[in-house]
Amino acid sequence: MMPAEKCWAITAKTLWRFTILRGDKIIAAILGRGEGIIAPVMGAEKWKEINDKIYSDGGKQMFPYVKETYNIPVEDAVGAAKLVIVAVTLLAGPECKFKIIEATQERASIRVTKCPTVWEIYEELEVDPEHRACDPACQTFREDGLKAISPNISYKLAKTIPRGDFYCEDIIEFKEE
Repeated sequence: MMPAEKCWAITAKTLWRFTILRGDKIIAAILGRGEGIIAPVMGAEKWKEINDKIYSDGGKQMFPYVKETYNIPVEDAVGAAKLVIVAVTLLAGPECKFKIIEATQERASIRVTKCPTVWEIYEELEVDPEHRACDPACQTFREDGLKAISPNISYKLAKTIPRGDFYCEDIIEFKEE
């Protein structure tokens, strides 16, 4: 029998591949299109609108669920950072790796040191960088998910691999009212 962690990793990668297939060149070739499916057919703006809605709704639903299910207190930036790590790990699988760089009550910084379930799959599938949802998906998912927890939390995707950085970095700030 396969260990649970291995099953989880395979499942996460499979689900992300399924999500990313909208830009897969094999399906694009079947449809008689160039690279990308949704963006060229609907236009980049409509594609972004749909993608933003998917990840916004996902974050708004998942973050409160994970917070309650795993009893994660979010009373400061450290709690918000822990919530981000658990939610993204549950979504993306155990191969996704994080390191908390800074952790105070007011501010936390998370570095994503390995993102095999999103960025590496885009690379593997050779999805045109112009049609990768990586940056906006992570920004929208986390930002809207944290806002669903508290209006006192702000989120910024400060560094990203798609923009040429060596890693992705989240900045979370918590301000008391």
